[in-house]
Amino acid sequence: MIIPKEVKQKPVEYIALLTSLIFSLCLYFFIDNSQARRWIIYSVGIVYFCWSLYHHYKRGDLQISIVIEYLLIILIGIVFISGTLF
Repeated sequence: MIIPKEVKQKPVEYIALLTSLIFSLCLYFFIDNSQARRWIIYSVGIVYFCWSLYHHYKRGDLQISIVIEYLLIILIGIVFISGTLF
């Protein structure tokens, strides 16, 4: 199994991200309420956005273009998931 160098250097950051995504995915499938599922999707987007800002800040390459890129990707994902699942 090949583990990227960056993951080996900062495993706690990536474990936190992976744990939050897995927890959210499990929560999504165990909850039957569509409104709660929508809030889970929003929460995952917010957590991922905050994690990416923190990650790039720690790397020292946080720029406004990166913030906008992550924000647009997350918004597109939310619209796509919300539009196809609900």
